[in-house]
Amino acid sequence: MVKLEEITATPTFSNQLENKILYAKHHDDISISYTSTYSLKYVIEGTKYYNFDNQDIKITKNQYLIINNNSCITTEAKKGTKGLSFFLSPKLISEIYKYHSSDTSQLEFLEVTQKKSNNEVGFLLDKITNLYEHNQFDFNQQMDNLFIRISEAIVQEQANIDTGFATLKIVKYNTKKELFKLISITKEYINDNSSEDISLDSMSRDIGISKYYLHRLFTEINGTTPLAYLTAIRLAKAKHRLRYSKDSIFEIAIECGFDNTSYFSNLFKKHTGFTPTQYRKKL
Repeated sequence: MVKLEEITATPTFSNQLENKILYAKHHDDISISYTSTYSLKYVIEGTKYYNFDNQDIKITKNQYLIINNNSCITTEAKKGTKGLSFFLSPKLISEIYKYHSSDTSQLEFLEVTQKKSNNEVGFLLDKITNLYEHNQFDFNQQMDNLFIRISEAIVQEQANIDTGFATLKIVKYNTKKELFKLISITKEYINDNSSEDISLDSMSRDIGISKYYLHRLFTEINGTTPLAYLTAIRLAKAKHRLRYSKDSIFEIAIECGFDNTSYFSNLFKKHTGFTPTQYRKKL
């Protein structure tokens, strides 16, 4: 059974070792130290600072961080900061990991700040936040299921990352961490510039590694090429605009980063089975 806790003042706990969702809305500046199990930290508003294992990490709005088991954490946040923390017991993580991987070793997450994106983790963070803040009844009904789903999502994501690094024959944790930072930066770059005319050349130049290595590393870790990921982001934005705006197909195509209406329509139909006009009509 998942526990739920809400804090507005400085919390008094010394540890967080069980399956729990913690919602924090700080009415004052806070600083607190505690021992934690595996945890996912997500910032809804403001900025939080975490110190653990001799590293300082800042998380801002729409970013999240996964921290490994048995960590001694110091958290600092300013007044007005809002966030969600998911505390995941080692037993739960182990059970999920064994289901998704044949590896018998202990799962070790890469402790890198990540921007919420159009993946399962991002979708669930949005859903959980919206339900908690706007529909408490539905949140309480779905809480256990959503907790398990987000636990599965982060374990599956890490298992896929580990598989990619195994393919690249990279075993050192610190090397994995630095390379994963590059991939996270690349995904942020694509998300932030998806409406612009970007290419593998511009990505590699701005991020600072060769386009060959960027392409190989991104593909192995994410299971898709950087340009295919870009296309998926653009199509997701186009679907949202078709659903919720009255903009013309031409306006949507250009604003989502496509060169022209014809190319956009052909690509959209290839991926969805519908033209943009047909997609809008069926909604």
